[in-house]
Amino acid sequence: MHTLRVDSAYATADGDSVYTFNRLLRAAPGGAGYPLFRSRNNLLGARLRWRPGTSDYYLEANAEPALGSPAAPVALLLRPRVALGSTWAASTAPALTATLTSRTLGTVGNAPDSLATITLSNGQLLLLSKRNGLLQGPQWLTLSASGTTPPPTWQQYGPATNPLGPYDPRTLFAFGVGDEVGYQLTAPWFATVSCQHGYQLRRIIARQETTDSLILTYREQDVVTTTNAPNCSGTPGTAFSAIRTGRWAFSLRTGASPQWPFMGLLAGEYRKVPGITAWLTGRGYDLELRTGSCLLEAEPMSFWGVYGAGSTGPYLPGIDYLALNQTFTTTLGVGPEYFTDYYENTLAYYRRGNVSCGQPLYFAGLLATHAARAATAATLAPNPATEAATLTLAAPAPPQAVLALTDALGRQMWHTPVATGQLKVTIPLAGTPAGLYLVQLLVPAAPPLTWKLVRQ
Repeated sequence: MHTLRVDSAYATADGDSVYTFNRLLRAAPGGAGYPLFRSRNNLLGARLRWRPGTSDYYLEANAEPALGSPAAPVALLLRPRVALGSTWAASTAPALTATLTSRTLGTVGNAPDSLATITLSNGQLLLLSKRNGLLQGPQWLTLSASGTTPPPTWQQYGPATNPLGPYDPRTLFAFGVGDEVGYQLTAPWFATVSCQHGYQLRRIIARQETTDSLILTYREQDVVTTTNAPNCSGTPGTAFSAIRTGRWAFSLRTGASPQWPFMGLLAGEYRKVPGITAWLTGRGYDLELRTGSCLLEAEPMSFWGVYGAGSTGPYLPGIDYLALNQTFTTTLGVGPEYFTDYYENTLAYYRRGNVSCGQPLYFAGLLATHAARAATAATLAPNPATEAATLTLAAPAPPQAVLALTDALGRQMWHTPVATGQLKVTIPLAGTPAGLYLVQLLVPAAPPLTWKLVRQ
């Protein structure tokens, strides 16, 4: 999904109104998508010019022959309000005429609208709406007069949004106080061996919104397990970090954030990273329409870091630790579903309002006391008990979980594997003396969860 914006508007000395589109990084036509070059032309050119008092609209493009654009500035003239059947000279490079072939009443979104179809002399069609502008048309910078493969046809996904649409921080970070999000931490993709893995939990503790800003304050903690695999250094074991407090700040005018520097960048739009040679660039968002898991974003919005020499490029994505990537969720509202820092961070759990998704047991040991962790993860009843007690999990059991019963001296009296997805486990007590026992749920790469059980 390509996104673009009108960056500025002004009047010419002749009185024409001009609306300029944002600049971007784009590849030369016919390539594999890389390298990228800085361009003054967006998908529809550099600007739209309208002559007041007429129905003349010009899509204008700057000369960029290295990127497949003409060697001289060009313009495509559109006249959606002329009499039906009228023909005019639309372009000189290439030489094209245009004809208004239909004007009908239709619906755009949920609103009635007037639609005009313009047919170019090379057979390409443009569909314009009175209320919503250009709805469908070819990427006209690569138009030809005739006889070659036509360029891709683009169509408007929905009416223009003002000001930020899906890039609004309140959409991407739709958190309230008490909401939380958890990530699985894995070694970066370029690591030859995976020596560490873990989980990180963030919980929102304050939210402040003004007319032009949004500020979210959070606490976070992670747990990391170091393995003794070959070629791994460090002491094997599981370690909890200290609880940290942080803050995210967002502009509600531009969508930008100092903590999330990719925020607000449209498709192909770019921003320099101070102090290094990296440029941040947006990739629009995809319509993957994935189903089957509440963790899978249907419309992921992704961003990359690219690198190049000099101020004009070309630019290529980084590799190894320079491979900066972020993918945000436009419908889940829980911030990024994937990002890279020292680890690859992949969304594995969230709780937002009354909606919960993922496996909370992996995060039960984070940002909570031992008693609170256990109470959140499961309930144990009856307690006190005589012949048996049942542990009921709040979420399906993860793989390789084990439930154990120990006495007050730490001696294991009973244990059983818990099947993946299981929600209830019965703990037999027949033959055990009366007294205090501990029920422990053991999950790989997570601290044990413990409940006290009284045997009568």
